[in-house]
Amino acid sequence: MIMFSMTGYTKRDFKINNLRFSIIIKSLNSTKGLDINIKTPRYFFDLEPEIKKLIDKILIRGKIDFRIIELNNDKPLTLDVKKLKCHIKMLKEVSPDSDSGQILNAAISLPDIFSSPSFKLTSTIKHKLLYNINLSILDLVKYRKKEGLKLAKEIRVYIKNIHKTTKKLKLLEKKRQHLKREKILKRLKSIQGSINYDAARLEQEMIYYFEKYDITEERVRLEGHCKFFFDIIKEKYSGRKLAFLAQEILREINTIGSKANNFDIQKHVVEMKEDIEKTKEQLQNIL
Repeated sequence: MIMFSMTGYTKRDFKINNLRFSIIIKSLNSTKGLDINIKTPRYFFDLEPEIKKLIDKILIRGKIDFRIIELNNDKPLTLDVKKLKCHIKMLKEVSPDSDSGQILNAAISLPDIFSSPSFKLTSTIKHKLLYNINLSILDLVKYRKKEGLKLAKEIRVYIKNIHKTTKKLKLLEKKRQHLKREKILKRLKSIQGSINYDAARLEQEMIYYFEKYDITEERVRLEGHCKFFFDIIKEKYSGRKLAFLAQEILREINTIGSKANNFDIQKHVVEMKEDIEKTKEQLQNIL
């Protein structure tokens, strides 16, 4: 069974040039595909597009919060005054009517005006950093897989319950039809002689009645959907497909409930609806 949860967490500490850092990645479920939020020290700003590309390639879906945090690094950041003046000049050209204080605040918030005097982003350091980032993302994938296995086990129980119930419905349906037929015939005998009726027309109406409330088609489709569900759950990244199939299962259950007109069948319908709602809830976390 290959199933991945969209939720996960990982933390990795590492050192570069005697500077210590932590990578923290949190992942939550998302209906919007991949939603990435990246926060790094200012001097890693130019690397953020490459970090996003790595996340996008491996994590597929989810709301991703990615952070690189400096750990007790005593070296202060220095302000590049030349760059700051250049940004202020450009901002004044873009918005000449803006207040000087507003322009300064906007310029000083730009990431490239600060640098670490003891830290230069060389190709070697970049390689080390991306290596640690890649390991952190793979750690998150392992966490997601572990959580996914737990969810898959739980979901399979719910669908198995529904599948077992479809077998019970077959017996209950036969019993229901027999009792209903007996009830109608008994009623006809009680009025026989007092009311004239066309026997052939009555037979047609009875056939129509039993076909109208017959749940065989829905029951067979429901059983087929459950079997198909067990096949899809083995596939990688099957969350969306399973969510769609769960909706189809619910549709069949609702139709059986509206046709049943029988207390015992209705009880099973309620149980199946509870199981499929639990399934849908868990599938929101599946990749």
